[in-house]
Amino acid sequence: MQNDITILVHGFFRTRSDMRYLEAGLKAMGRQVLSVQLPTFFSSLDQCCDALAAQVDPIAATAKTVHYVAHSMGGLIVRAYIARTQQQNVGHSVLIATPHQGSKLAAIAKRIPFYATIFKPINDLLPSLHYHDFGTDKAFKLGVIAGNRNQGLIGKLLMPADSDGRVTVASVQAIDMDDFIVLPYGHDTIHHTKQTLELVQHCLSTGRFDNA
Repeated sequence: MQNDITILVHGFFRTRSDMRYLEAGLKAMGRQVLSVQLPTFFSSLDQCCDALAAQVDPIAATAKTVHYVAHSMGGLIVRAYIARTQQQNVGHSVLIATPHQGSKLAAIAKRIPFYATIFKPINDLLPSLHYHDFGTDKAFKLGVIAGNRNQGLIGKLLMPADSDGRVTVASVQAIDMDDFIVLPYGHDTIHHTKQTLELVQHCLSTGRFDNA
């Protein structure tokens, strides 16, 4: 039985390569890491959850502890997977820029004819949908990171200032989080920074982003 492993889960319209910075950094810090590949271009959240299960089920069955680090929609997929499997060996985990209260941009995209039919994940990112709540009595700690640097034309035109250009800071917050921090980065860069890497490592080890 392996002691523990950290699963990295990418977001919408991305591949496992988007988690490469965190993967390399956590491995350099001595962690065993698996970065999964999910069909987040054209598949629903449930289908992405199926793909995650195919890669993680064998590991979860043998590892002592399974930590999760997810970016954006990846956090919603992790929540759905843990809820579906009722996984008991979840370790401290970190969700980065995950739209727990949905995305305004997804709601706008939904109004474009056929867009959500082709890019099915849009239907799972709407503000009207609800995420799987782990509850306050969960056995592991959950750290949540939001960004507040609104970069790019789309973000500046359609998103409020208090956002990462894709998701608002308020939407990232979750009722079951144990620690929360806002960093000065945009949605596409927040998980490619040294500051985020160090905070992730600290939270995976202690359950918090600081030493309090």
